[in-house]
This record gives sequence, C-alpha cells and structure tokens, in this order.
Amino acid sequence: MTDRVPVLVDPDEIDELRRLLGTVEDWLLHATVETLDDLGEFLTGQAWSVAPPDRLTAALIADLGEHTVLLKRALTHTLHAQETR
Repeated sequence: MTDRVPVLVDPDEIDELRRLLGTVEDWLLHATVETLDDLGEFLTGQAWSVAPPDRLTAALIADLGEHTVLLKRALTHTLHAQETR
C-alpha cells in the first residue's frame, strides 16, 4: 500500500469537478438503452474488468454518484473549517 500524500486543490475547482461528475451521472441515468449499451461495450474494450458490459456501465454510474457525494462532503468540510478559523 502506498502512503497518501495530500494534494491542495482550490475549493472552486473541487466544486466544478463535483458539478461535472454529477452532470455526467445524471445524463447517464437518463440515457437510452442503446447509449448505455455502447458505453458498456466501450468499457469492455478498455479492459475495465471481465464483468458483463451492463454491469460495467452500472458500476461507472454508481462510481460517478459516489465521487460526487464525496467531493461535496470534502468541499463542505473544507469550507466549514475555513469559516471556523
């Protein structure tokens, strides 16, 4: 396991990344079956894993949602810490 090294990122950049990931997640949640099938085939071609394409697509969408929430929490925590200084 590697040691984690903190990286400084401007809160506005974190918020922009959160917004972008959330937008892509939302779009995928509303995408057509054909679009999701294409994405699954793309992910399979990228050798993401040996899982079926539909599971890869579902995992990607779930990951986008999870990272959106984690970024929001980190941003909220950072802003709160700055306010209490």
